[in-house]
Amino acid sequence: HGVGKGCIICKATSFKDGVALTSPYPLPSSCRLQRTNEYVEQGNRRMKDSLIREAKADNLSKDVIYEFQLIEERDRILNQKPRNWNDLEANGFTIGLTNQDIGLLSDFEDPDVSLADRKALLEENGEMICEMYLKLIGKVSNLAVKKYFLARVDKILSEDIGCAKIFNTCKDPYGPFLKIFRVPPSTAQRENEMMAMFVCRILSKLFPALEKWYLQSMQETKQGTLKLQQTIDQPLNDFIMKLTELSRGKNSLIPLKALKDTLKQERAHEPFIRDSGVKMLASLLQPGETQEQVMYLVGFCVWILSFNVKMLRQIDLSDAEEKTSGLVKNLVTVVRQVQREKVIRICFASFRNMLMSEELKGRMVGLGLLDIIKTLNQTEDKELKEDTKKVQDSLKKFLGQLSTFEKYTTEVLSGVLQKSAVHSETFWRKNNAMFEKESYRHIRKLVELLDSKEAETLEMACYDLGEFARFHPDGRNLVTKMGAKSKIMSLMGHRNEQIAKQALLCIQKLMVSNWEFLSK
Repeated sequence: HGVGKGCIICKATSFKDGVALTSPYPLPSSCRLQRTNEYVEQGNRRMKDSLIREAKADNLSKDVIYEFQLIEERDRILNQKPRNWNDLEANGFTIGLTNQDIGLLSDFEDPDVSLADRKALLEENGEMICEMYLKLIGKVSNLAVKKYFLARVDKILSEDIGCAKIFNTCKDPYGPFLKIFRVPPSTAQRENEMMAMFVCRILSKLFPALEKWYLQSMQETKQGTLKLQQTIDQPLNDFIMKLTELSRGKNSLIPLKALKDTLKQERAHEPFIRDSGVKMLASLLQPGETQEQVMYLVGFCVWILSFNVKMLRQIDLSDAEEKTSGLVKNLVTVVRQVQREKVIRICFASFRNMLMSEELKGRMVGLGLLDIIKTLNQTEDKELKEDTKKVQDSLKKFLGQLSTFEKYTTEVLSGVLQKSAVHSETFWRKNNAMFEKESYRHIRKLVELLDSKEAETLEMACYDLGEFARFHPDGRNLVTKMGAKSKIMSLMGHRNEQIAKQALLCIQKLMVSNWEFLSK
């Protein structure tokens, strides 16, 4: 539940942002997630299954269903100890547990111990208990027992996020969890997947809990910097790589939530960018194909990154490499096509931060964001209104300061072409020599856009290449050398009449010197 965002099931909007299902804040009795949790606690399996069928009938995201099934499964695991539990208590010393560890384990895992008693034990022996669970997860070979301890740590952190700081003080707080990702595939594939999801939830709580002052203090000495790289940076890099991989999978919601939380730790930004994170996020922004909750989480990740000016530069560079798509382009497409207000809100929050980059301003103008803003439905959401107006005013000012050629540049580099005054005979007659800059960068981009899936972009690309060939002294030769001719010829048979027409005219301009006489 979140203010203005609304529960994905009951649409309630009166609760604080980021409130977990286990939070003390009450959820409305009508909310199916709340009802499901209550029925699970009561052990009413039949009613719980009925609610999941209702949710599926409402086209609820399978990822969401999977998530609260995972939470239910966690609690079921913790209600029934593994079969060889007594052996573990009797022979724990074989995996490095001390008698004190075994005693703490027995006390903490006693089924009669209340939540308040467990909290008291953590307050008194927090570091020893956390070290004990890290040993158990790292050294126990039995998967059922390992899964039990992962479930326990997930439960501890869900009940008290403050425990993340205690785990972070341990000798190796991340290694045992990262090893779970390296468990070889087995017949128990579902078990491995479940353990991986637990690890996503756990580490996404540990890394953001690292104090900034602590990280800075480690960098004050050469030895501290080396320790920082080995004990924090490398595990963080490994985790980010795994989250990027899992976010592309079929059950992407939990990894994406974990990614969103982990990116709150600024040290995670650079490894995420290095691992083609921007392209991964762009690939998940596909209206009609991607679930709205996934698009919202992707937008949230972009919003977090957009506070970092260095990351804005990386987003621009990544988008510049893309021929027909890109993160900013896909965000604009989402705003144009998706009606869900919380998705639009997070996109505009990202756009607002992107105003710090002149290059990204140019992309937003070229992609027609100003025109889209005019068509948006009226909203009562104050935050969305403010962001939309800020973006609109800033882009209008930016556009007013551009020359005609600069306007054309922003449009071409955005990867989306639209009919306007810059696609005209007058413009090309006057500006054709300007395109010699940067080794004919604009013309090369036009050739790339011949692979676009957007009709208007294809039509305008054919027109512009034809006009360049017509007015520039070496235009015909340059366009042919860049490989445009074969692409344009293939477009002559396009089912869209306007694209086919402009492709035919472009070929005529490439092949006939006095083309204008053919049109008379």
